[in-house]
Amino acid sequence: MSNFSVVNPNKLPGTSALGAMRHLHNYRFTGCRILMAHPSTATDTTINFDLIAACEMTTSGLTLPSACSGEVTRKALNELRRLSGLTWEQLAKLFNVSRRSLHFWASGQPLSHFNEENLNRLLGTIQYIDRGSASLNRSLLLKPDNNGKPLFDLLMLGKYEEVKQILGRGNAPNKPKLLPLSQEARLSRAPQKPEDLVDALQDKVELEVKRSRPVKAAKSQKKK
Repeated sequence: MSNFSVVNPNKLPGTSALGAMRHLHNYRFTGCRILMAHPSTATDTTINFDLIAACEMTTSGLTLPSACSGEVTRKALNELRRLSGLTWEQLAKLFNVSRRSLHFWASGQPLSHFNEENLNRLLGTIQYIDRGSASLNRSLLLKPDNNGKPLFDLLMLGKYEEVKQILGRGNAPNKPKLLPLSQEARLSRAPQKPEDLVDALQDKVELEVKRSRPVKAAKSQKKK
């Protein structure tokens, strides 16, 4: 028969490393609240990106890395810069980060989940409105609209769908898909075997030598 004993919940046993044990309900959940700067209207609402980025930080102050690999991030960022035609300084404004942070991302450093989502949505927007020229895409984004504000400002606010509706789908030409070569084409383009070239290296190259014309010196005529 087993013996049971009642333990006082206020007197829990201790451990050699961490001291006295604690009840689970003694721990508090730490959260954060995201506030809008102007909650009056939907058009005047601006998002504080610093508060959103702070939600992805741990209690020790470390930003949670994204599950996306650094190579994928580097390719997406370079593709965004190539299609948009924007400078590093302008792209940094879209992500509300420094230009130095963008260079870190371009070198393969992982970024937060929030910045990763913005990168994917922004790249998808530029691919949707792509006109086939980086300079033309850049002029469309920086050109003022009827209200005197460029569409670049809408991208800074994260209004990607609104930019798509204004510019519409682009007419960039599709890249032709390269088909694999046939077996005959691969054989015709393959280099010759070394053993087939051995005899060719020993043959003498015959050149047709023609008799050259003698050089005649031109006489200069003196002016009278």
